[in-house]
Amino acid sequence: MQKHFDSAISQQQEETKQSSNFDIVSLYSDLNQGQKKSQWQSGSDNTLTITTDRNQAKATDSRDNLALDAALKITNSNEQAAFRADMKTFEERQKKGEISAEEVSKTFKSVDQLLNSDGGKVSAKDRLLLAQNFMHLAAHPSESDQGIYDTCNVTALQEKLLTGHPSQLAAAIAESTLTGSYTAPDGKLIKLDTASMQPIRNFPGETEAIPVDGVRCYGTQVLNHILVNEITQRITDEHNSMLYTQRHDRSADDRGERLYSMRDGSEMTFGDSDKAIRSPGLTSKDIAGAIKRHTGEDSAILVKGTKADTDGRVQIESSEELAKAIELAKEEKRTPLLVEVNGADPIFKGGFPDGQHASHVLSVRDYDAKTKTVSVSNQWGKDNDIQTGVDAFYKTMINALDKNT
Repeated sequence: MQKHFDSAISQQQEETKQSSNFDIVSLYSDLNQGQKKSQWQSGSDNTLTITTDRNQAKATDSRDNLALDAALKITNSNEQAAFRADMKTFEERQKKGEISAEEVSKTFKSVDQLLNSDGGKVSAKDRLLLAQNFMHLAAHPSESDQGIYDTCNVTALQEKLLTGHPSQLAAAIAESTLTGSYTAPDGKLIKLDTASMQPIRNFPGETEAIPVDGVRCYGTQVLNHILVNEITQRITDEHNSMLYTQRHDRSADDRGERLYSMRDGSEMTFGDSDKAIRSPGLTSKDIAGAIKRHTGEDSAILVKGTKADTDGRVQIESSEELAKAIELAKEEKRTPLLVEVNGADPIFKGGFPDGQHASHVLSVRDYDAKTKTVSVSNQWGKDNDIQTGVDAFYKTMINALDKNT
């Protein structure tokens, strides 16, 4: 579910950025004097410096390859500095124990592949933008924002995968933009729409190298396309095999989202009506299945309910049970958890009319047992991230048996 906007489509003003070439003369000077590229590191000020430490982690080579290639290809000085800062922040996540050295190395290799590969379904220029966006999201997973699109559930899934399995998404984005298809974790080949993976430039903020808060960046656009299709191209009780696309010609009341039958190409409609579906139409059950395929977890999406769990959703019966579920996930390093809520509840500051009900999926990243406070990362942007009492948050949760959940 998307946030309610007072205007039909929220547009942010583009900032004017000073562009200049990044000076790498000193880098080449040292390399030409016999220094090896594997000796280059990112310093505390995000500059490239020589290290004499010969006992570096294996991730160093892939990191230094990416740093050099980015220095060659990113010509805007502000963007170059931001990319180096994102790489450094991403590596700090390893030092904090959030991800492994192998995750760091594999992620850097896939991002570097975006910069260096020939050909592909997305141009080299746009893959450079994609690499910049992805590096920022990998460094700051909670900044995954859905913007004006009805993709809260897969954007929350994206945040979870970026938090614990960033190399999976880095490899997915490289494969998809180069080949036009994606091999899912279970080996299923997912067909993608090339047009939907091109940047949408007619709405300010969506194609910035440094993502704009609350706006869906190009990196998330492509990841949304991959993750939705990974789900919709499976025949289930809820739907047949469908292709999700993102049209670029949009209007105030049409965000361009479409679903087409993979059998005959017809546009999907609601039941026997002629009303076309204008969103991915995914359920919490769909998301539970996707989490299982990507991470092996079967207890990562929470809904309110009293039935025994049979489909990967953890059904929570009380705020005390909710607190225990979050604490256990923290202990096992499985956060964030995805939670289905009524996004129109005033606690989320979405601007909806009083009494409205709207299904929304967001991320719970932490729980403080002393204050009984839940920390929520909302896919609507930083201004909608909240810390609230666990009792109040539990009341916003949607029952598993509610219609359209």
